[in-house]
Amino acid sequence: MTMSEALLAQVLDRLNAMDGTLRLLVEGQERLEREQIAIRQEQEEIRKEQQEIRKEQQEIRLEQQRLSQEQDSLRAGQKELNGIVAALLHRQDETDAKLEALAADVHHLHQEFASLKQTVDRLEQKMDSRYEQLAAQIEDIKLDLNFIAHRTVDNERIIYKLKEMLFRSSIPNTEGVRRHERRV
Repeated sequence: MTMSEALLAQVLDRLNAMDGTLRLLVEGQERLEREQIAIRQEQEEIRKEQQEIRKEQQEIRLEQQRLSQEQDSLRAGQKELNGIVAALLHRQDETDAKLEALAADVHHLHQEFASLKQTVDRLEQKMDSRYEQLAAQIEDIKLDLNFIAHRTVDNERIIYKLKEMLFRSSIPNTEGVRRHERRV
């Protein structure tokens, strides 16, 4: 075997090795692209979940407004009842029989108010519980998004390094060829 055949065999071996490396790099890049697509799909799912959470928050706000209106109405009713009771106490001497009937009505209204207040307290507890759950979910989503952002940066860094390695391996080693030419 002559020198040029040996050199040609070395070049072919090197080209085969580079071809294998290039194939591995292409496969790795394709795998990274598939992973990026999966990450994008996960991000889209997270966005949809965020939209659902926003809708739930809007519903909770509307419920809070309704409860606030009901409370205002109850307060107005309570003030009105207090005025009636004060007027009844003022006329107590004149209308004992009427006052006893009205006192029974007031007692019944106080029971209803207490029942409504308990209902409002339960609703506030539920609302606080849901708010805490939503806050925890939002915090989890923030952590997930942060993780995804870091993963994306890491993947981009790996792709950049692979491109650099590919670029460097594609530049011929001219110094080694010159040394070989001097020997020949």
